[in-house]
Amino acid sequence: MEGAPESVIRAIAHILLAKLYKKDIDPAHNVRFKRFTTSASVARQTELIRHARGSKRFSGPQGHFYNLEEVFDLLNMRFFGGLLGRPELTWSEGMAKRSLGHYDAAHNTIVVSRVFDRPSSPRYAIEYLLYHEMLHLKHPVKMRGLRRCVHSREFKADEALFPELRQALAFIKRL
Repeated sequence: MEGAPESVIRAIAHILLAKLYKKDIDPAHNVRFKRFTTSASVARQTELIRHARGSKRFSGPQGHFYNLEEVFDLLNMRFFGGLLGRPELTWSEGMAKRSLGHYDAAHNTIVVSRVFDRPSSPRYAIEYLLYHEMLHLKHPVKMRGLRRCVHSREFKADEALFPELRQALAFIKRL
């Protein structure tokens, strides 16, 4: 928020106080804050700060049963013609069951939950999860007005092309 106009600072103060006292947030303050934080220059600066300050722990792509680089390379050829640059690939440190995977644009990293690195996990489930995260490389987050669009229509259309989508989603649901 360094360098933010006074009107934005006042909007933030209003929002914080409203939340603290469990009051309604004035829509004008909310819009002012969101316009500022979603502006191209602030979004760029935020990514730079996240990259510089943030630290990612990497356990690496080699798991006990699956190698994420191998899976990535096969999916890249199969669905993207080998055109996606390989980001840093790593297994999560813990056995996360809520956040099964994510793509971090600031660190150009795909993290997959270690819960999938076991013999009982079908390969198609890991492939689907990695494919989903790879789609974030192809379809970056876009702003629609003041809202972030993470899974656009194009993203969802490409996701539907995964042949074992139903089976993978069913397996994930059972987790």
